Amino acid sequence: MKITKDIYMIGSGQIGLSNPMDCHLYLIEGGEGELALVDAGVGLEPELIIENIRQAGFDENDIKYLLLTHGHSDHAAGCKYMKEQTGCKIVTTEVEARLLEKGTDEELGIDITKRSGIYPEDFVYPHTKADLIVKDGDKIKVGKYEISALVVPGHSPGPACFFFNQNDYRIMFSGDVVFFGGTIGLGNWPGSTLADYRENIGKLINLSVDALLPGHFLWTLKGGQGHLDTAIANLKEAWVPPLWQHQHPAF
Repeated sequence: MKITKDIYMIGSGQIGLSNPMDCHLYLIEGGEGELALVDAGVGLEPELIIENIRQAGFDENDIKYLLLTHGHSDHAAGCKYMKEQTGCKIVTTEVEARLLEKGTDEELGIDITKRSGIYPEDFVYPHTKADLIVKDGDKIKVGKYEISALVVPGHSPGPACFFFNQNDYRIMFSGDVVFFGGTIGLGNWPGSTLADYRENIGKLINLSVDALLPGHFLWTLKGGQGHLDTAIANLKEAWVPPLWQHQHPAF
């Protein structure tokens, strides 16, 4: 499903594009025969995502990179399948790469989701190894686009927002760091802390973001910076800032 120029949504449990536990998955058409996938979904019925890529007119073997925002199951448990199916290189931060490769159920919060009835008891996270580690400010080239990684801990230990400029139209994939309306992904699981949010949210100031494409719920093609600014302002107030309303079967 095309969202805007060179950006497609090719998976989402919320709108029925793929397995109900999938986050929003995006595809970037970089040109020059290169594609990038943003997040990989939960790894259940992953063939639906491949079919969506084909239905959009693309060859999954042209996916150069899988840009992983963070290691939680609904975003990352599909990484192993996607890497094996497409030959792509998984790109993420150092701490999220460790979780992807060998994080325990406790570190990944899977024990909490199982206890809460969100994941079935027999759910198994398919661990795999990242291929490229990015630090804050590093750039990844996909065709004609240079995509910057902004590391903004808070939702998890080291999540990345991916940001690029498309002819003065600025696009950000915010994962679960910031959502539409300026809500944040603070949760009751390991690695999610208000202190980290306060320390790092300022990295999202003055970016002039147009399209804000988060991992869940609504997205917007205009005025994305306003939603980021709301989150930044909320984190300066005395009380816990507004949080996303948990309407999705995973985090």
